Amino acid sequence: MTLPGRSHVGALLLLLLLLGGCATVPFERTELVPAPQRSAAQLAAGLWSAGKERLLIRQSALFELQGMRVPIAGMMRLDLGAKQARLVGMNDMGVKLYDISVDADSSRTQFVVPELARYPGFAEAVAVSVRRIFLVPEPAPGDLLELLPKSYLLTRQAGAGAQLSFTLGGAEAQLLEKSCRGPAESWRVRYYLYQRREGLLFPGGIVLDDDQAGYRLTLWIESVEKTDE
Repeated sequence: MTLPGRSHVGALLLLLLLLGGCATVPFERTELVPAPQRSAAQLAAGLWSAGKERLLIRQSALFELQGMRVPIAGMMRLDLGAKQARLVGMNDMGVKLYDISVDADSSRTQFVVPELARYPGFAEAVAVSVRRIFLVPEPAPGDLLELLPKSYLLTRQAGAGAQLSFTLGGAEAQLLEKSCRGPAESWRVRYYLYQRREGLLFPGGIVLDDDQAGYRLTLWIESVEKTDE
């Protein structure tokens, strides 16, 4: 998968805006409604991530790490059945920034522009973020379920003293938040603006915060299309 790009160091220097801190979340919260009785298996099976579709997703992103703010225009091929993704990012001047493949257990970096490669852990942070947002972990039928007045909380132990939590809610019991808290990792993903896209109730806005690594990734989903590729 390729995107148009050209080498332009000046453009990249403009891209790396040295601004500290993370912005507020730019999305409205999902309106919660009374939560009827459902099982963990029913909740897990009803999510977009439980499907087998192959999707082509166009998105805009803001990656914030170590005082660096990187705006990105991206395209991703997401195979829900195989739990695999390949993403290409470029800036608004057409400069290709990275090309990374991700699956449930590993990642492979085909390309990262040198100006970003000098930031330790940049490619791995992008890959880990994509894995957490789109691939794994996911709610499972065997999760412990707590029924709250207007939401569902699923939890399970993830090993090494960590706990995974999934909050679902809204009119169609969609995934609103997932998080992992433990000695080795501490992060959460929040999902907003669900819309019907290619028959899937898909989030339009996503925010991942990695408290331990100190970065935030904000995604604006622009389009979702089914693909045979």
